[in-house]
Amino acid sequence: METPEAHEFQIEMRVPALPERETVEIAFPAWAPGSYMIRDFVRHVYGLEVTDGAGRALGRERLDKQRWRVASGGAPFVVRYRVFAFEQTVRTSFLDGDHAYWNGTSLFFAVEGETTRPCDIAVAAPEGWTISTALPRAPRGRQAAPTFRVFRASGYDELVDSPFEVGTHRVLRFRAAGADFELALFGRTNADEGRLVDILRRVVTTTADIFGGLPFERYVFIVHALPVATGGLEHHASVTMDIAGLSFEEEKGYVRFADLAAHEFFHVWNVKRLHDAVLGPFDYGRESYTRLLWFHEGFTDYLANVIILWAGIIDDKAFWRWITEDWPRYAARPGRKETPLSELSFEAWIKQYKPADNYFNNAVSYYEKGLWVAMALDLELRRATGGRRGLPDLFRRLWDRVGRREAAVTEADVRSAARSVGGRSFDAFFERYVHGTDDPPLPALWRQAGLGVKQVAPWSSEGGESDPVKRARARSWIGATVNGQAHAGGTERAVVKNVLPGSPAAVAGLTFGDEIVAVGSDRVNASTVGKRLGDHAPGRTVTVTYFRRDRLREARVVVGTSPDRKLVLEAPEGRRARPVSAADAIRAGWLGARRPTAKQRRR
Repeated sequence: METPEAHEFQIEMRVPALPERETVEIAFPAWAPGSYMIRDFVRHVYGLEVTDGAGRALGRERLDKQRWRVASGGAPFVVRYRVFAFEQTVRTSFLDGDHAYWNGTSLFFAVEGETTRPCDIAVAAPEGWTISTALPRAPRGRQAAPTFRVFRASGYDELVDSPFEVGTHRVLRFRAAGADFELALFGRTNADEGRLVDILRRVVTTTADIFGGLPFERYVFIVHALPVATGGLEHHASVTMDIAGLSFEEEKGYVRFADLAAHEFFHVWNVKRLHDAVLGPFDYGRESYTRLLWFHEGFTDYLANVIILWAGIIDDKAFWRWITEDWPRYAARPGRKETPLSELSFEAWIKQYKPADNYFNNAVSYYEKGLWVAMALDLELRRATGGRRGLPDLFRRLWDRVGRREAAVTEADVRSAARSVGGRSFDAFFERYVHGTDDPPLPALWRQAGLGVKQVAPWSSEGGESDPVKRARARSWIGATVNGQAHAGGTERAVVKNVLPGSPAAVAGLTFGDEIVAVGSDRVNASTVGKRLGDHAPGRTVTVTYFRRDRLREARVVVGTSPDRKLVLEAPEGRRARPVSAADAIRAGWLGARRPTAKQRRR
């Protein structure tokens, strides 16, 4: 890291003698496990040199975009190269004068056929910088310059699954559930750092209780406090989380942090240890297709919300509020019934992370639908067991029967665990909601858990808006959403992002990329187009003027009545700890009031 202002890591890979191999192939990863998209990290590699032990150049042949064949003659050789690192995300690597961060898949070559061999990584950090990683220090005696600190990985998979944070970050340590934890916090934040540690401790303790302990002795949370949050990426004994550092001026900031931490920490089991066979050991050179991402990600997303509830980070009312805010958004997606969840998982590589303009109308994320299917299965299990057991128990069963013996998990294992927990077959559930396209029957299941369920129009008296003028205007709708794009005059142009199939806008011929400039006789921009449409009541016809490829056009749009609905959930008060009915028992188990002890689980 000699010139951090150039954002380049200088890397040297020393390969020992491989006497049985006249030639050796080295390969650079094309993707990062946990992020299902080909990224071609090799595009950031420069200055590749391959020499023997005496510094003489060796013959090499480039085989494709990421592999080279080295004529080593079985002798040791050295590979030197530089990697440009200027993308601050959890999936990539970054270097500047304040800190260095790397994911091994964007930095390190693999020696094909030798990836199970132990690896030492020697890091020369600038003076005064701290190193945080889940990798242990290498045994004494490893030869390296005094300025290097050396760490040991059991093989290439562990090497690239152990990110490093190197720099001026704060290190906060705590102990929970019998293991040591480190929070490596980089960047400016207005969060109470003690509260962040408390949240992590609660998440760890609650999740460990679900699984009956932790599968490691030490774990590292690498947290980057940045201007904009970009999410997290799980690893075997660590995680990287990019958060909006100055978002803690209200309680929502801490809840978002807790939800992200709970999601990523649950991955310690679900996907890192309980995983489809293609998700470890990895083929880093090409797509690894799986039909289980609904389980690995969607179910994890759901249980993150359950965990922060059980951990006391949010209360029941916040849990209901999360459902009432998110379910209507999902239920309004026209593409949610287009493709089965299992196929959405398989297509992640080609659609989820490279969405076309019409993606919203024709598909849904396996995270999003997988979450609601997970909630439905949790409630179905609790309905079958009088509230005593649910989805957390399914995961504990999977962990005890499959995960502890380090076997790959299959959908058959998931179905078997559901049968064991619920006492009956749930095959019809999986066929309908995982391999079929139906919506999970959540409104009915919420009612069976004793909740009052209503879906009301935003403009109705039950919609929560007291202003009668705003209620009346909220009825007007044409089914087009716009994105603001910067305009030379300082305003934001109203550019159509999506048009819902069958909506008034679609019938009138509006489509992606149209720039709306006027509604009726009034000029509009991104912030005013909705207001001007609200001037026209449902049933009225209005002229919408727009540019398409710099050509001015007009559309006659018949304003419709908005199909938007608000979800209202009403829970009985004071009947959580002492159920008096079957519905109360289901709800109490769901909310964690009747969580079994470790001894009861063993029974």
